[in-house]
Amino acid sequence: MLIWTPDTVRFQKDAAEYGSYHQTLAAHIAAYLPPAAQVCDAGCGLGYLSRALALHCARVTAIDREPLALAVLRVQTPPNVEVCEDDIFALPDTQHYDAMVFCFFGSMEETLLLAGKHCRGKVIVIKRGWSHHRFSFREEPLQKYTSDETEQFLRKRGIPFTREDLTLDMGQPFRSEHDAVRFFEVYGRRNGQPAIFFENIEGRLQKTGSPAFPYYLPQEKPLGIFVFDAADIPRPN
Repeated sequence: MLIWTPDTVRFQKDAAEYGSYHQTLAAHIAAYLPPAAQVCDAGCGLGYLSRALALHCARVTAIDREPLALAVLRVQTPPNVEVCEDDIFALPDTQHYDAMVFCFFGSMEETLLLAGKHCRGKVIVIKRGWSHHRFSFREEPLQKYTSDETEQFLRKRGIPFTREDLTLDMGQPFRSEHDAVRFFEVYGRRNGQPAIFFENIEGRLQKTGSPAFPYYLPQEKPLGIFVFDAADIPRPN
């Protein structure tokens, strides 16, 4: 789970505004939405996906409990986006949406619980399609919250779904050498690894020629998009 700090906010904000990742992802999600949909973006973080979805929906409710992240969305909120700083698990049972989007949101058990209570239409789940940690210096496998794990979960629960695999560019721009080092310190899994110096990571970076962001870490982000009907979620007896 991402821990929001000034560093993680800064890095994610720079990456979101440098490229078109969220706009492209929102366009794919929009294909599954009904016309004039009321959509919930569960655990919206900085809200860039909420902003992009707002171009395709009647209304987006962007929910997160982290004020540090939501402060970015509040700087420029589209008129049809409602920012809700709250624990999504505390929503009243009477709150319902035409669709709910869960992008890198916790476990599938939590997703089904929330969608079963609050969604009257499509449930759209985005999970990572990569199997190893991307910013460590040694290969470290990831076993939780992956696309393949999600598919196995849905099949085991007998929930009909469609799956779309998609690879988008979501690289990281850096403002300086120090910025690049700090990124790997924040996101890399250390586990006994030595201290990080620019020389260790320089080979992974591209020089951009941009005064604002002179270095760029190219990164393709494979995703699995799962879509199913809330009505197909098994209900407790």
